[in-house]
Amino acid sequence: MRRRPSTIQLLLAANVAALGALAVVELSAPAAAQVARPRSTYTAVAGAIPGTDNQAIYIVDETTQEVAAVQWDSQTRQLKGLGFRNLSSDSADVARPRSN
Repeated sequence: MRRRPSTIQLLLAANVAALGALAVVELSAPAAAQVARPRSTYTAVAGAIPGTDNQAIYIVDETTQEVAAVQWDSQTRQLKGLGFRNLSSDSADVARPRSN
Protein backbone atom coordinates (compact mmCIF):
# COMPACT_ATOMS: atom_id res chain seq x y z
CA MET A 1 0.00 0.00 0.00
CA ARG A 2 1.35 3.40 -1.01
CA ARG A 3 1.64 6.25 1.51
CA ARG A 4 0.29 9.67 0.81
CA PRO A 5 2.96 12.48 0.63
CA SER A 6 3.17 14.64 3.73
CA THR A 7 2.54 18.37 3.74
CA ILE A 8 6.25 19.08 4.17
CA GLN A 9 7.09 16.99 1.12
CA LEU A 10 4.48 18.85 -0.95
CA LEU A 11 5.81 22.24 0.21
CA LEU A 12 9.37 21.16 -0.54
CA ALA A 13 8.36 20.09 -4.05
CA ALA A 14 6.53 23.41 -4.62
CA ASN A 15 9.58 25.37 -3.47
CA VAL A 16 11.89 23.39 -5.77
CA ALA A 17 9.52 24.06 -8.70
CA ALA A 18 9.36 27.78 -7.87
CA LEU A 19 13.16 27.95 -7.60
CA GLY A 20 13.49 26.25 -10.97
CA ALA A 21 11.06 28.70 -12.59
CA LEU A 22 12.95 31.64 -11.06
CA ALA A 23 16.24 30.28 -12.39
CA VAL A 24 14.81 29.97 -15.91
CA VAL A 25 13.52 33.57 -15.85
CA GLU A 26 16.71 35.05 -14.39
CA LEU A 27 19.13 33.15 -16.62
CA SER A 28 17.24 33.75 -19.88
CA ALA A 29 18.48 36.37 -22.37
CA PRO A 30 17.16 39.92 -21.91
CA ALA A 31 14.53 41.28 -24.28
CA ALA A 32 15.69 43.39 -27.24
CA ALA A 33 14.25 46.60 -25.74
CA GLN A 34 16.27 46.07 -22.56
CA VAL A 35 19.52 45.74 -24.49
CA ALA A 36 18.94 48.63 -26.91
CA ARG A 37 18.28 51.40 -24.35
CA PRO A 38 20.55 52.17 -21.40
CA ARG A 39 19.17 53.05 -18.01
CA SER A 40 17.93 56.64 -17.87
CA THR A 41 18.62 59.39 -15.38
CA TYR A 42 15.80 61.82 -14.66
CA THR A 43 15.67 65.34 -13.27
CA ALA A 44 12.41 66.99 -12.22
CA VAL A 45 11.92 70.71 -11.69
CA ALA A 46 8.81 72.66 -10.70
CA GLY A 47 8.16 75.95 -12.43
CA ALA A 48 5.58 78.40 -13.68
CA ILE A 49 3.78 78.00 -16.99
CA PRO A 50 4.51 81.12 -19.05
CA GLY A 51 1.47 83.39 -19.39
CA THR A 52 -0.56 81.77 -16.58
CA ASP A 53 -0.68 81.56 -12.80
CA ASN A 54 -0.40 77.75 -12.93
CA GLN A 55 2.59 75.61 -12.00
CA ALA A 56 4.02 72.60 -13.85
CA ILE A 57 6.58 69.86 -13.27
CA TYR A 58 9.21 69.54 -15.99
CA ILE A 59 10.79 66.06 -16.16
CA VAL A 60 14.01 65.71 -18.17
CA ASP A 61 15.35 62.32 -19.31
CA GLU A 62 19.09 62.99 -19.45
CA THR A 63 19.87 59.84 -21.45
CA THR A 64 17.50 60.48 -24.36
CA GLN A 65 17.55 64.30 -24.00
CA GLU A 66 13.76 64.57 -23.81
CA VAL A 67 11.55 66.71 -21.57
CA ALA A 68 7.91 66.25 -20.57
CA ALA A 69 5.72 68.76 -18.74
CA VAL A 70 2.92 67.64 -16.41
CA GLN A 71 0.47 69.47 -14.17
CA TRP A 72 -1.56 68.32 -11.15
CA ASP A 73 -5.31 68.54 -11.75
CA SER A 74 -6.87 68.93 -8.29
CA GLN A 75 -10.41 68.21 -9.51
CA THR A 76 -9.59 64.75 -10.93
CA ARG A 77 -6.61 64.24 -8.58
CA GLN A 78 -4.40 63.12 -11.47
CA LEU A 79 -1.34 64.32 -13.35
CA LYS A 80 -2.23 65.86 -16.71
CA GLY A 81 0.33 65.77 -19.51
CA LEU A 82 1.00 69.20 -20.98
CA GLY A 83 3.68 68.61 -23.58
CA PHE A 84 6.80 66.85 -24.76
CA ARG A 85 9.96 68.09 -26.50
CA ASN A 86 13.12 66.50 -27.83
CA LEU A 87 15.96 68.70 -26.58
CA SER A 88 18.49 67.30 -29.07
CA SER A 89 16.45 68.34 -32.10
CA ASP A 90 15.60 71.70 -30.51
CA SER A 91 19.28 72.48 -29.87
CA ALA A 92 20.14 71.47 -33.46
CA ASP A 93 17.50 73.94 -34.73
CA VAL A 94 18.95 76.75 -32.62
CA ALA A 95 22.49 76.08 -33.86
CA ARG A 96 21.38 76.11 -37.50
CA PRO A 97 22.05 79.45 -39.23
CA ARG A 98 18.97 81.50 -40.11
CA SER A 99 18.45 83.13 -43.47
CA ASN A 100 16.84 86.58 -43.77
